[in-house]
Amino acid sequence: MFEATPLSQKSAQPGRTRQQTSLVFDPLDQAHPLPLYAQVQERLKTVLEQGLRSGQFKPGDFFTTEKDLCRQFQISAITAKRALDELEAAGVLVRQRGRGTFLAQPRFPQVLDHFYRFTTYMREHGFTPSSRTLAVRTAQADAHVASALGLKRKETVVEIDRLRLVNGEPFFLQTSSLPLSLLPGLDKLDHDSQSLYEILSSRYHLPPTRCTDTFEPVLLRKHEVQLLQTQARIPGLLLERIAYSGDTPVEFSRGVIRGDRCRLTVDLR
Repeated sequence: MFEATPLSQKSAQPGRTRQQTSLVFDPLDQAHPLPLYAQVQERLKTVLEQGLRSGQFKPGDFFTTEKDLCRQFQISAITAKRALDELEAAGVLVRQRGRGTFLAQPRFPQVLDHFYRFTTYMREHGFTPSSRTLAVRTAQADAHVASALGLKRKETVVEIDRLRLVNGEPFFLQTSSLPLSLLPGLDKLDHDSQSLYEILSSRYHLPPTRCTDTFEPVLLRKHEVQLLQTQARIPGLLLERIAYSGDTPVEFSRGVIRGDRCRLTVDLR
C-alpha cells in the first residue's frame, strides 16, 4: 500500500499533523520489461494527475520522501531516487533537501506563432499579469544596444528595469532600452499604471507591430534568484527582443524567465 500525504508548504512545519490519504497500489512487477523506477514513476504520475484533477492535491502540497517510497514500494534508495529524479525533470515534482518532495507549480504555456504582448497574452489565457517597476534611468547605449536599435554608440537611451509577475508570482526579470530621441519624456512617466507597449501606442503613436525574439538557456545569477524568488542554480531562459513599430526599432529588451515556470511551444507552418 502506498500512502500519499498531501500537505501544503505553509503547513509543513514541525509539530503539525499531516493529513494522510491512503492509495493502494498493486505490487511492482519484477518481470515487467519496464525497470522498477519507471514503474514507480508511472504510478506516481497517474496518482498525481488524478489527484490534481479531483482537487485532492494542489500545487505546492507535500507529497512524499525517498525513504517513504522505499518503504511503501519495497525498493532500494537508488530506485526511489531515480523515480523522483525523472518526475522532477518532467516538471511534475519539486524536491527540497531536508524537507521532502512537493507538487510543482504549473508552468505557463506560451505558443510562439505570432507577435505577442506579455500583458495581453497572459490575460487572454486566463492568467493575471502585473508588473513592478524597479528602476527607470537614462544611460548611454553600449555597442550591442546601439546596434539593435540602429543608434550611434553612446547615444542616450531610457532603461527600464521591471519584474513581471503572473498571478502575483515573479516570472520574468526584464530590462528594456528605448531611444530617448524617439521617445522624449519616457523616463518621466509612470510605468506602473500602464504597460510600456500601451504607452508607446497611445502617447507616442508607435505601436509595436512585430519583434525578433532570441532565447538562450542560462543559469540564474544571485540577484536574479533573489528577485525571482526561486532556488539557486536552477536554469533560466534568457530572452532578448527587438520590437519594431513598422520598420522602426523602438525597444531592445533583455531578461530572464524562470525556467521552472515556463513552457514554450513553436508552431511551424
